Amino acid sequence: MIIPLDKLLRYNENKYIFSRATMEAVEKIGNMKKFPDDETKWKVVPHILQLMLNDDIKFDYNPELEAEQN
Repeated sequence: MIIPLDKLLRYNENKYIFSRATMEAVEKIGNMKKFPDDETKWKVVPHILQLMLNDDIKFDYNPELEAEQN
């Protein structure tokens, strides 16, 4: 299985921010060194979730920056 469900279920931070960061990362898969290059690369969202839950992709949430963009 691609998504580590145990880590996803134990994730106790803000799930909305995590989901949003995941969707932002989907748009940047061309710049990721750890994104798979085999026959499973079409499973984009599960791979991004796996990379984020394994801390291969880091994301920082800055509420002030988001307020400026809105």
